[in-house]
Amino acid sequence: MKAILGILGLLFITTGNAQKFDCAGKTADYQELLKENKIKESFDIWMEVRKNCPKEIEKIYTDGSTILQYKIDITSSEEKEKNVRDLMKLYEQYYKNFPAAIPDFEVQQAMALVNNKIEAKDEAFTLLENGFSKAANNITDVKAIHTYFMMYCDRFTAGDKKITSNAVLEKYTLVSTLLAQLQVANPENKDYTMAQNAIDGKIKEIATCENLSDFYNKNYSANQDNLDWLTSALISLSSECSSKPIFQTLAEKLYAIKATAQSANFVAIANAKQRKFPEAIKFYNESAALQTNPIEKAKTYYILATSFSANDAGKSKEYLNKALAADPKMGKAYLFLAQMYVNGSKNCAKTDFEKKAIYNLAIQTLQNVAVAEPKLKPAADKMMEDYTLKGLSASDISKEKMNGKSLTIGCWINETISFPAK
Repeated sequence: MKAILGILGLLFITTGNAQKFDCAGKTADYQELLKENKIKESFDIWMEVRKNCPKEIEKIYTDGSTILQYKIDITSSEEKEKNVRDLMKLYEQYYKNFPAAIPDFEVQQAMALVNNKIEAKDEAFTLLENGFSKAANNITDVKAIHTYFMMYCDRFTAGDKKITSNAVLEKYTLVSTLLAQLQVANPENKDYTMAQNAIDGKIKEIATCENLSDFYNKNYSANQDNLDWLTSALISLSSECSSKPIFQTLAEKLYAIKATAQSANFVAIANAKQRKFPEAIKFYNESAALQTNPIEKAKTYYILATSFSANDAGKSKEYLNKALAADPKMGKAYLFLAQMYVNGSKNCAKTDFEKKAIYNLAIQTLQNVAVAEPKLKPAADKMMEDYTLKGLSASDISKEKMNGKSLTIGCWINETISFPAK
C-alpha cells in the first residue's frame, strides 16, 4: 500500500509541475524576443516550451525551424550537423503532434540536409522518395521538387537497377504536374518555369516526343479514368509534343470526364495542332470562360487575338480588350494593339490626316505599356519614336483647325482621338 501511495504521490507531483508550466506565457515571452530579432536570446525559452508543451501550440514548430536554422547558421562546422539533426527531429515531432499541418515532413527533413550542405545524399534521397510517395500534392518547395528529380535521374544514369526509363518518365510526369500547378497558383513567380526548364534539360535524351508518346500510349488503358494521370501526361506533352495523336486522345478523354478551363485548353491546343481552327477557337473561348485566374484568362484571350484572328482585325481587337480587362498589366497586349492600329491605317483612314491620326492613337496606346509592364518600356519607346515621325505634328493639327477637337476613326478601329488645344 505504501508503494502505491508513493507512486500516486510522485504522479501528483509530476502532474502538478507540468500544470505549473505556463505554456502560453512562455510562448509569448520567446515570441516577443523574435519580434525584436533577438533570435539567440529566444532559444532557451523556446526549448522549454518545446519540451513542456509539445501538443499545446503548433506555432512552436514553425517558430522553432526559424530559431534552429539561425543556430545552424551561426555555429561552427563541428556543431553544424548536430543542429541540423535537431531541426530534422523537430520536423518529425511536428508531424507526430500535428500530422495534418506537415504531411511532407520527410521532404523538409531531406531539404534540411541539402540546404545546409550536409554530406548525406543517400539519406536525403530516401527521405525525398518517402515524402514524394506519401504527400506529393502537399509539396510546394520548388527546390525540393527540382532536387528530387535531379537525384532520381542521376541514380538512373549511374545504373541503379531499381530505376527504369519508364520510372524516370513517371517521375517526370509527376514533377511537371506539380510545377505547373504551382505556376498557376503563383503566376508571377518565375522559379517554377526555371525549375521546369532545368528538368526538361536533364531528361531531354529520355523524354523525346517519341518516347513520351509510346509511354502514354502503353499506359493509357490502365489510367484512362485517372484524372491526375491524364492531366500529368498532357502537361508533359503540351510543350513540344502536342501534335502527337495521343495528345488529342488524352485531351478529349480528360474533357469528357470533367470540363474545366484546363481540359478545354488542352482540347483547344490539340485541335490547333491538327489545324482544326474553328474547333480550337471554340475550346479556347470555353477555357477562358471557365478560367477563374484572371492572368490565365488573359493569356488565353491573347492567344485568340494573336493566333486565330489575323483575318479579322475587329475580332482580334475584341480579344485583346478582353485580355486587358482580365489583366491590365499585360503590356504585350498594348504593344500588339498599337501595331494593329498602324497596320489598319491603310484601310481604315479616309484621308492622309486620318492616317497620321491613327499613328497618334497607336502612340497613346503605347503610353500604357510603361505603367502596365515596365520591362517592356524600351520596346514601347522604340515604337513611339518611330510612330512620332509618321504621326501628326502640332502644325498638322493647327492647319486642319482640329485643336481642342476630336476625331472618330471608324472601321474596326472604332476609336475617338482627342487633340490638345493650342
